Amino acid sequence: METGEPRWSWIAPDRRLLLAMSRTAASGVGLVVHADENGPGDWGADCTVTAISTEDGNALWSVPYDFSNEPWRYDYDRFVGAIALAPDRAVVLAQGSPTAHALHSGNTVWPPIAPLKGDGRLAVCRHGIVQIGLADGHVTVRCLDAAEGAIRWESRPSTDGPVGEVHLLHEDPLAIHVLGKGRRAPEEMLLVLDGEEGRPTARIPVHGPHGELRVESVESAYGLLDDRPVTAVRDLLVVMVRPLGAYRDHLTAFALDDGTPRWTWQSKGTIHGVFSLGDSVVAVSQWESSEGPDETVHVHQLNGATGAVTAVRRLHGYQAGMRGRYYLDRDQHLVRVARWGEATWHPVQMFRLR
Repeated sequence: METGEPRWSWIAPDRRLLLAMSRTAASGVGLVVHADENGPGDWGADCTVTAISTEDGNALWSVPYDFSNEPWRYDYDRFVGAIALAPDRAVVLAQGSPTAHALHSGNTVWPPIAPLKGDGRLAVCRHGIVQIGLADGHVTVRCLDAAEGAIRWESRPSTDGPVGEVHLLHEDPLAIHVLGKGRRAPEEMLLVLDGEEGRPTARIPVHGPHGELRVESVESAYGLLDDRPVTAVRDLLVVMVRPLGAYRDHLTAFALDDGTPRWTWQSKGTIHGVFSLGDSVVAVSQWESSEGPDETVHVHQLNGATGAVTAVRRLHGYQAGMRGRYYLDRDQHLVRVARWGEATWHPVQMFRLR
């Protein structure tokens, strides 16, 4: 984290195509999905899930998987939703059924789990593995015990009409973006679910008096999320918002128990990432006028309870405000990962905020 020198590298065997990386690592292990793009049969049939040590880059184990029957098999962006990590468990979703492997050995550790129909994806909430399924316009969410695979709860939240798409925005608490379909499509909303029982605790409309929530699909290939529009602090869900008729972004904090707006902070441009840091909220934003963005990028630290600004840092370089995946660790290292880099453009940047 201090020099930027390479620590290790891992190359997919036979130079196979790297499709996805797990959103997080657990106990020093991350997951990757790779495939032979020139293999026989349907796309997605010849895939492998490999566990990688984050300490030295060594492959710990590999298991073949067939994703050829998945409705999303031609969509690179969706492979990241097929893998998830919890303490001592690596979980893979195929044909609607999750399979758990011991994190360091790769041994299968769960009995077979009944599949959910339709389009599905995985998430982690507290110590459970969450499976989200969409079939025939209905969303089903269930939580499995990470250790044993037992079903803790299963919920089919009401959406007041058929659903066409569902996107995971935040894992703990669980927040999903629900888009309707058809002439009687329900209101586009952000749905917050209780992690203990799966019941909906808040329904936040994407379009409302607060403006428009900037929660367009953020899933993308290799686990690289373009921007981070949602975070949680204390009993609040903090979301990037674009007020009606405005060209500058806000952050609005909504109560987790009923979706009521608690506070709003207005940036001076475009917000590219929002994070929680203890009881604080941290926002990365780029100044913007009616003529467009300039090179000024700021990091604001806000009081999580009130939205009041407690500290401001400026990041140097226009590139720091471009799209990419931002990550903030507990030591206040802000890392930005881009999809490409050449010459003076850096695929990875790290900023120390203290």
